[in-house]
Amino acid sequence: MRNTEVPPKQSILVVGASGSIGSAVAQSLAFAGFSVGLHYCSNTRAVNDLSELLHKADCKSFVLQCNLSSIAECEGLVERFATGEDQFYGIALCAGRVPWKAWQETDESAWQRVYCEHCIIPFGLARSAQGKLSPGGRIVYLSSISAKYGGSNTTIHYAASKAALEISMKGLARELARSDILVNGVRAGFVDTPQQRLGRSQLDIDKRIGKIPLRRAGTTAEIGSAFSYLFSPGATFITGEILTVAGGD
Repeated sequence: MRNTEVPPKQSILVVGASGSIGSAVAQSLAFAGFSVGLHYCSNTRAVNDLSELLHKADCKSFVLQCNLSSIAECEGLVERFATGEDQFYGIALCAGRVPWKAWQETDESAWQRVYCEHCIIPFGLARSAQGKLSPGGRIVYLSSISAKYGGSNTTIHYAASKAALEISMKGLARELARSDILVNGVRAGFVDTPQQRLGRSQLDIDKRIGKIPLRRAGTTAEIGSAFSYLFSPGATFITGEILTVAGGD
């Protein structure tokens, strides 16, 4: 007799879904058929707008608020998400700001904050998720092209934290391979978002774009597509890798 039981829907927790890139990642995954958890810290309006957009597109999503300032909060967020009815398939780690600050003024506390936000918290989320993910599950980090070049004179500490994130991701990928969990990262180049325009003139933006071989900024949708690929059936033999989406930069 034919089995007519409907398999559980696969769900992905998108951490930082209220941000420009996080929102695009959530949309790309939702449109690919996943149920998505929309995590946010404080931007209630942005995440509610995203939730409404997905609802109108007949995509399944739900909102989770958490400040994520400690490992304990990471564990709590993952526990809340994992108790849902859908199969916990993956986590997309897109949270984090670019903390513009001249390197001469970057004190110890600034270094500690950015390292915690961009390395310790993502690692804590991945560690919390690994025991709850379904076989073949995925963890995908958002990194930055600054990890390759060291950032600018106002983002050296940010670049260092992203470089640390990439190295820890590679180590985690080796460890979790034995559990059939794939761990990868997307290294985003210059994407023209409101955050990237903070403290920059149009001339600064144009100069930055002029350094990109393709001579244009990336789009959030292009970063979202890269995440979708790493969560797709076509990426089952990829782990411990950084997919650079930077127009040749």
